[in-house]
Amino acid sequence: MGRFSHRAIAKRLAEGDAAATTEEKGAALEDVVQNSFCRVRGIGFLRRDQTNNAGSSEIDILLFNKRHPVGLPFLTDYLVFECKNWVSPVDSATVASFIAKVRAARLELGILVAANGITGNAEQRTAANDIIRQAFDRDNIKILVVTRAEIEGFRSIDDVIALMREKFGALIMGFAAT
Repeated sequence: MGRFSHRAIAKRLAEGDAAATTEEKGAALEDVVQNSFCRVRGIGFLRRDQTNNAGSSEIDILLFNKRHPVGLPFLTDYLVFECKNWVSPVDSATVASFIAKVRAARLELGILVAANGITGNAEQRTAANDIIRQAFDRDNIKILVVTRAEIEGFRSIDDVIALMREKFGALIMGFAAT
């Protein structure tokens, strides 16, 4: 499948690193995520930085998934992304808030792009890792965590597909979230 421009990904992320505001930092990560995932066959763009009518909840990226056989057919029809371009791991409260957004939208899957992962020990399922496992065990809500290092490793569309397949498989089989 198609190749990615590693330099373009690195350049946009570096622009985010140098940005003066958290909004600009987040936008850089969102750009890379949107551009990477929308190159997968069957994935298309719907919305970005969309706030609900009440003004109480925002979704960073919403994509649709036509479940093309060589794309991401094992994922749901709608892919909601939360992007956190933070220097520290994303905490439990933020993960719980994202799960609440996924639940409120009546979706079963959310993708948390956490530049530096999430808090807690993945193997022992502590802190944010535990919140993700609880959501799956209780409500069948699947949260896939993708890190900046994993995104920086994208060299082709196949890399995006392989990462999502691995993350999804690990979660449903009871392995660690990160």
